[in-house]
Amino acid sequence: MLKLPVYLRKELKKPFGVLHKSVNLIEEILQKQLSEDKLVIAIGDVTSINLVSIGIYPQICIVDSLTKREPIEHNLNHTSNVKYVDNPAGVLTEELISVCSQSIMEAAKDNLIIIQVRGEEDLAVLPCVINSPKDALILYGQPEEGVVLVRVDEAYDRAYNYFKQLIKE
Repeated sequence: MLKLPVYLRKELKKPFGVLHKSVNLIEEILQKQLSEDKLVIAIGDVTSINLVSIGIYPQICIVDSLTKREPIEHNLNHTSNVKYVDNPAGVLTEELISVCSQSIMEAAKDNLIIIQVRGEEDLAVLPCVINSPKDALILYGQPEEGVVLVRVDEAYDRAYNYFKQLIKE
Protein backbone atom coordinates (compact mmCIF):
# COMPACT_ATOMS: atom_id res chain seq x y z
CA MET A 1 0.00 0.00 0.00
CA LEU A 2 1.22 3.49 -0.84
CA LYS A 3 0.20 6.33 1.46
CA LEU A 4 -0.09 10.00 0.54
CA PRO A 5 2.32 12.08 2.65
CA VAL A 6 0.75 15.10 4.34
CA TYR A 7 3.00 17.56 2.50
CA LEU A 8 1.64 16.38 -0.89
CA ARG A 9 -2.05 16.89 -0.08
CA LYS A 10 -2.02 20.57 -0.97
CA GLU A 11 -0.02 19.91 -4.18
CA LEU A 12 -2.46 17.24 -5.35
CA LYS A 13 -5.39 19.64 -5.00
CA LYS A 14 -3.94 21.67 -7.87
CA PRO A 15 -5.41 20.54 -11.23
CA PHE A 16 -3.29 18.15 -13.30
CA GLY A 17 -4.69 19.72 -16.44
CA VAL A 18 -7.05 22.43 -17.61
CA LEU A 19 -10.06 23.17 -15.42
CA HIS A 20 -13.36 23.52 -17.31
CA LYS A 21 -16.63 24.71 -15.77
CA SER A 22 -18.56 21.78 -17.25
CA VAL A 23 -18.16 18.66 -19.37
CA ASN A 24 -20.29 20.30 -22.05
CA LEU A 25 -17.42 22.71 -22.76
CA ILE A 26 -15.13 19.81 -23.70
CA GLU A 27 -17.69 17.55 -25.38
CA GLU A 28 -16.27 18.14 -28.87
CA ILE A 29 -12.72 17.28 -27.77
CA LEU A 30 -13.91 14.08 -26.13
CA GLN A 31 -16.08 13.00 -29.08
CA LYS A 32 -13.08 13.44 -31.39
CA GLN A 33 -10.82 11.49 -29.02
CA LEU A 34 -13.31 8.64 -28.82
CA SER A 35 -13.94 8.62 -32.58
CA GLU A 36 -10.19 8.21 -33.09
CA ASP A 37 -10.31 5.31 -30.60
CA LYS A 38 -7.98 7.06 -28.19
CA LEU A 39 -8.33 6.29 -24.51
CA VAL A 40 -10.63 8.41 -22.34
CA ILE A 41 -10.78 7.76 -18.59
CA ALA A 42 -13.28 9.38 -16.20
CA ILE A 43 -12.43 9.41 -12.51
CA GLY A 44 -15.20 10.22 -10.05
CA ASP A 45 -18.90 9.65 -9.87
CA VAL A 46 -20.12 13.12 -10.85
CA THR A 47 -17.71 13.34 -13.80
CA SER A 48 -18.69 9.86 -15.01
CA ILE A 49 -22.42 10.52 -14.58
CA ASN A 50 -22.22 13.85 -16.42
CA LEU A 51 -20.28 12.36 -19.34
CA VAL A 52 -22.61 9.40 -19.75
CA SER A 53 -25.67 11.68 -19.47
CA ILE A 54 -24.51 13.62 -22.56
CA GLY A 55 -23.75 10.43 -24.50
CA ILE A 56 -20.00 10.28 -23.96
CA TYR A 57 -18.87 6.83 -22.85
CA PRO A 58 -15.29 6.79 -21.58
CA GLN A 59 -13.58 3.46 -22.02
CA ILE A 60 -12.93 3.48 -18.26
CA CYS A 61 -14.99 5.04 -15.47
CA ILE A 62 -13.58 4.86 -11.94
CA VAL A 63 -16.18 5.52 -9.24
CA ASP A 64 -16.61 5.03 -5.50
CA SER A 65 -20.34 5.89 -5.09
CA LEU A 66 -19.40 8.98 -3.06
CA THR A 67 -19.23 12.67 -3.79
CA LYS A 68 -17.70 14.98 -1.19
CA ARG A 69 -17.67 11.94 1.13
CA GLU A 70 -21.46 11.57 0.83
CA PRO A 71 -23.17 8.57 -0.84
CA ILE A 72 -24.34 9.07 -4.42
CA GLU A 73 -26.35 6.79 -6.68
CA HIS A 74 -24.65 6.72 -10.04
CA ASN A 75 -26.71 4.07 -11.90
CA LEU A 76 -23.92 3.67 -14.46
CA ASN A 77 -25.07 0.73 -16.52
CA HIS A 78 -23.56 1.42 -19.94
CA THR A 79 -21.48 -1.74 -19.54
CA SER A 80 -21.72 -4.96 -17.57
CA ASN A 81 -17.92 -5.10 -17.35
CA VAL A 82 -17.49 -3.97 -13.74
CA LYS A 83 -14.36 -4.58 -11.68
CA TYR A 84 -14.49 -4.22 -7.91
CA VAL A 85 -11.50 -3.09 -5.88
CA ASP A 86 -10.79 -2.03 -2.29
CA ASN A 87 -8.84 1.19 -1.75
CA PRO A 88 -9.03 3.14 1.54
CA ALA A 89 -8.95 6.95 1.56
CA GLY A 90 -5.55 8.61 1.23
CA VAL A 91 -3.78 5.56 -0.16
CA LEU A 92 -3.19 3.61 -3.34
CA THR A 93 -3.42 -0.14 -2.92
CA GLU A 94 -1.50 -2.50 -5.15
CA GLU A 95 -4.93 -3.86 -6.15
CA LEU A 96 -6.16 -0.49 -7.45
CA ILE A 97 -2.90 0.18 -9.26
CA SER A 98 -3.05 -3.27 -10.87
CA VAL A 99 -6.73 -2.99 -11.86
CA CYS A 100 -6.14 0.46 -13.40
CA SER A 101 -3.12 -0.78 -15.35
CA GLN A 102 -4.90 -3.94 -16.53
CA SER A 103 -8.04 -2.00 -17.50
CA ILE A 104 -5.99 0.50 -19.52
CA MET A 105 -4.61 -2.42 -21.56
CA GLU A 106 -8.04 -4.04 -22.03
CA ALA A 107 -10.36 -1.07 -22.54
CA ALA A 108 -11.74 -0.26 -25.98
CA LYS A 109 -14.86 1.21 -27.59
CA ASP A 110 -16.38 -2.27 -27.56
CA ASN A 111 -14.99 -3.16 -24.13
CA LEU A 112 -15.98 -0.40 -21.71
CA ILE A 113 -14.98 -0.87 -18.07
CA ILE A 114 -16.30 0.48 -14.79
CA ILE A 115 -13.96 0.21 -11.81
CA GLN A 116 -16.07 0.33 -8.65
CA VAL A 117 -13.87 1.28 -5.72
CA ARG A 118 -14.87 0.36 -2.19
CA GLY A 119 -13.24 3.23 -0.31
CA GLU A 120 -11.90 6.17 -2.31
CA GLU A 121 -10.80 6.66 -5.92
CA ASP A 122 -9.23 10.12 -5.62
CA LEU A 123 -5.60 9.05 -6.09
CA ALA A 124 -6.40 6.83 -9.10
CA VAL A 125 -5.35 9.70 -11.35
CA LEU A 126 -1.69 8.89 -10.59
CA PRO A 127 -1.57 5.27 -11.84
CA CYS A 128 -3.90 6.18 -14.70
CA VAL A 129 -1.61 8.95 -15.96
CA ILE A 130 1.52 6.84 -15.49
CA ASN A 131 0.11 3.77 -17.28
CA SER A 132 -1.92 5.38 -20.08
CA PRO A 133 -0.77 5.98 -23.65
CA LYS A 134 0.64 9.48 -24.14
CA ASP A 135 -2.35 10.53 -26.27
CA ALA A 136 -4.96 9.53 -23.66
CA LEU A 137 -7.27 11.99 -21.88
CA ILE A 138 -8.26 11.69 -18.24
CA LEU A 139 -11.07 13.65 -16.61
CA TYR A 140 -11.81 14.12 -12.95
CA GLY A 141 -13.92 16.48 -10.89
CA GLN A 142 -12.59 19.48 -9.02
CA PRO A 143 -15.23 19.98 -6.27
CA GLU A 144 -17.23 23.19 -6.57
CA GLU A 145 -15.19 24.24 -9.64
CA GLY A 146 -15.74 21.90 -12.58
CA VAL A 147 -13.93 19.13 -14.39
CA VAL A 148 -10.21 18.83 -15.07
CA LEU A 149 -9.12 17.64 -18.51
CA VAL A 150 -5.72 15.95 -18.27
CA ARG A 151 -3.60 15.31 -21.33
CA VAL A 152 -1.37 12.41 -20.31
CA ASP A 153 1.61 13.60 -22.34
CA GLU A 154 1.54 16.91 -20.44
CA ALA A 155 0.90 15.44 -16.96
CA TYR A 156 3.14 12.35 -16.98
CA ASP A 157 6.25 13.89 -15.36
CA ARG A 158 4.28 15.54 -12.57
CA ALA A 159 2.24 12.38 -11.85
CA TYR A 160 5.33 10.19 -11.85
CA ASN A 161 7.13 12.60 -9.50
CA TYR A 162 4.20 12.53 -7.03
CA PHE A 163 3.85 8.76 -7.34
CA LYS A 164 7.52 8.32 -6.37
CA GLN A 165 6.88 10.37 -3.20
CA LEU A 166 4.11 8.11 -1.90
CA ILE A 167 5.14 6.23 1.24
CA LYS A 168 5.18 2.43 1.14
CA GLU A 169 3.43 0.85 4.10
